[in-house]
Amino acid sequence: MSSDMSLKERATSLRKNGESYNNIRKILGIRSKGTLSNWFKGIKLPKKSIELLAKNNKLAHERGLFTANKNRNVRIDNENKKAYTEGQNYIQPISKKELLLIGAVLYWGEGTKSERNAVSLTLSNSDPFMISVYMRFIREILKIPEEKIRAGIHIYPSISGDEAKKFWSKTTNLPENRFYIITQVSRASQNKRPFNILPFGTVVIKINNRQQFYKVKGMIKGIVVQTKL
Repeated sequence: MSSDMSLKERATSLRKNGESYNNIRKILGIRSKGTLSNWFKGIKLPKKSIELLAKNNKLAHERGLFTANKNRNVRIDNENKKAYTEGQNYIQPISKKELLLIGAVLYWGEGTKSERNAVSLTLSNSDPFMISVYMRFIREILKIPEEKIRAGIHIYPSISGDEAKKFWSKTTNLPENRFYIITQVSRASQNKRPFNILPFGTVVIKINNRQQFYKVKGMIKGIVVQTKL
């Protein structure tokens, strides 16, 4: 009996110190929440204890939210990694036919397609991986001679022209002396964009060949015809 009384007194003391039922049960090893309810029946907590209990409940809630959000973020991250790996595994070694389709679609999305004064095949982008794939397309599918490939770079005032040339030279496997700076975007325009959003600028790959322009336009049309719903 004295042991129970001691336990009840300790539980009551913890309650007055702002501890929740669950914490008291954990601290004292009490299984039943009903036991605590009976012990605390009729107890009037002082204002300080009520404020402390509210504070502890809020902290417990915030900790619970933090843990739940952390677990959710881990789960989402694992799901994303799984989906990424599955997507990557869909792609096997790419055939010439597939490279043709990829290159045509890249030009469809990023190339100049207006037929007004159409004398060149021109594509610009800031993504080095996309440009690398496109370079394979024009070399291996279109069979463009190296000396016919022109390359320019749009840069901001904060970008080093030499560093940009070095970067895009490595990406395209074109010598640095084949690149020229097309323009330096004004500082006023730069201020409208996040700083260093394009650390090496945008590269422009240009081939002055009207027949190649229409050949790629024809590829795009062929894709449209063959995939029409």
